[in-house]
Amino acid sequence: MRDIVLNVPPMDRNPERSRPITTGTRLSTGNLSRYRYEGNRVVYHLMPDEYRDAITTLRQDLETLPDRIGGLEALNRDEQLAYWFNLHNVAVVEQILAAYPIRNINRLRAPGSDQSLFEGPLLTVAGQTLSLNDIRLRIVFEQWDDPRIIYGFFNGSVGSPELRRAAFEGDQVWEQLDASADEFVNALRGVDVHRRKLRVSHVYDDARGLFDNFDRDLRRHLLAYANPETSSQLMGDRPLETNVADWQIADLINGSYRCRGSGGASPMLSYGWSEQGSGIANSCGVLPTNGRLLLNAVEQRRIELIGEGRYGEVFTNDLPSPDPDDTRPDEPADDGAD
Repeated sequence: MRDIVLNVPPMDRNPERSRPITTGTRLSTGNLSRYRYEGNRVVYHLMPDEYRDAITTLRQDLETLPDRIGGLEALNRDEQLAYWFNLHNVAVVEQILAAYPIRNINRLRAPGSDQSLFEGPLLTVAGQTLSLNDIRLRIVFEQWDDPRIIYGFFNGSVGSPELRRAAFEGDQVWEQLDASADEFVNALRGVDVHRRKLRVSHVYDDARGLFDNFDRDLRRHLLAYANPETSSQLMGDRPLETNVADWQIADLINGSYRCRGSGGASPMLSYGWSEQGSGIANSCGVLPTNGRLLLNAVEQRRIELIGEGRYGEVFTNDLPSPDPDDTRPDEPADDGAD
């Protein structure tokens, strides 16, 4: 995961409105939406065969895990939740890889089916055929009553909660969901304002069952993660709409290998950025101009956040306190003398 997912830092809440400028052409093969520089990206276009094989092997191992451990009931509730997130997300990445290069995730079909990638039969778990929506809407959303579960599902698009660079784990799953919620809520693709309307992601519409009073409880949930700027937009009486969406692929090059302009490179982008371990290079044959525009935005934002001292994530874990009556055999008990 760390080798195939580019970590994109949280962007500011200034939407990208203007068309990216490159030399030599007015054509653009990049994502032009206002959310185009948000969310982690999967490096599909550079994926070597061993990584493709590893993704398929991981999906197969997860798919057959219940049969090998005597059923999912052998796992505790948090481990089961992490299991469903990981199975769903690796299946999404595997299916996108099989169809790549593509641009719009909502146009994908499940293999051998005329149904969408999310509704078509895709997996078999404990003898039961499942779609991705079966996992998300009919298993997790029905069995876990906590809005944070929304942020565990990656659908492959820019508008989705992001794919993390590490798998979900049972003993950390809620902390991981909190971190993903914080990123998504404070991104424009999570909460946006248009004129007098409060616009939020369409993923909340699918999760209406998690909120007793949808408008009131969703606002309350969003405020729990909102930074001051987002909070100011959530306050007030703007009518709520669940219509923020960007189904363009969450990769580096928007599904297009096309090099543009003079030699495919802009002089402003020839600084030789690289991501450790991913094999990304500055050659247009490896990273076309639309990808370099994204990396330029990522690099600039990283520098801003580092300068502000707020780049990265911190997780805390409670450690068991030592029993004062439990002393090591080779250590004398404290008799109070010093």
